Amino acid sequence: MLSRNIVQRRASVVATRFAQPARLLRVTRSALAQGSGLNNAPLHFRNSPQPHPLGVEKPLWVNPTVNHVWSEDEVKERLATQPRHTPTLLSEKILNYGIKGLYWAFNKATGYVAADPTPNSIITRLLFLESIAGVPGMVAAQHRHFASLRNMSRDYGWIHTLLEEAENERMHLLTFIHAFEVTSLQRAVVFGMQFGWAGFFIPLYVLSPRTAHRSVGYIEEMAVYTYSNIIQLMDTPGTKLHEAWSTKEAPEIAKVYWRMDDKATFMDVIKQIAVDETNHRDVNHTFAEMQWHDVNPYVNKHIQDAGKAYDYWKSKNDAVEGKNLDYLMNEKPEPKPQS
Repeated sequence: MLSRNIVQRRASVVATRFAQPARLLRVTRSALAQGSGLNNAPLHFRNSPQPHPLGVEKPLWVNPTVNHVWSEDEVKERLATQPRHTPTLLSEKILNYGIKGLYWAFNKATGYVAADPTPNSIITRLLFLESIAGVPGMVAAQHRHFASLRNMSRDYGWIHTLLEEAENERMHLLTFIHAFEVTSLQRAVVFGMQFGWAGFFIPLYVLSPRTAHRSVGYIEEMAVYTYSNIIQLMDTPGTKLHEAWSTKEAPEIAKVYWRMDDKATFMDVIKQIAVDETNHRDVNHTFAEMQWHDVNPYVNKHIQDAGKAYDYWKSKNDAVEGKNLDYLMNEKPEPKPQS
């Protein structure tokens, strides 16, 4: 009998604990609705026909990460030149010529004409490029993360930069699937190439991280060329891209991610993406020159970006000072020590 009572009490405690988050969420949402106006802020949950298990609404996407937003001066400066690394090692020459060979073959397969490409050929190109570009950063970060745990040693700041790169490339892809209608064939190409590219890059990074970073640097050089060419074509009257995209509006997800104003155009988005790629090019070529335990030289940039993102979200989400308020946005009572 005693053991049965203990089991019943424990079951009651467990049930109560599982019920508390849902009650707290309902109370919190009610309090926000009454006073703060924060309940209208977009939440980062996937849009789907199924209701959220905690009753959270899923209206719009909001950027949960910190990324660099390039100023007009930075865009002009970084796109003014396109430095290319000269392969010297045998492994670098093999990778460089291999990537160029795949580039040529992909152009032939998609009917790409560099002087005046069709919008559809460019869309296929962008989806393919960004789907494979999002793989290396995640693979490298995961590998270094496991190595740090396994060896019980510091990572010296590499993991954060690599994860930021992976997220940034993924956001490029999400921007394009919001801007264009993606066909079944394009989805199939992306699906197949992700497995092929990941199957090659994972063992490459295990065997030689420096060679792997060099290969990404070469891919990013190709990406910078691709986006610079798109910008030039969109700026040239009479081209197919100028007619199709010169007045195209930026997708809402891009406005949020790069913190753009409501009048932002698709050209503004392409410029931000192009300069993102120059950054990934420089980062990976730099990492290819560094030793495993060297300190990441890009850490300070992430700290500066975090400060700018913090200022931005406060201005966009009608943030209120909560220092003197309790969690439910009511006035916080003063401490009353027992006498």
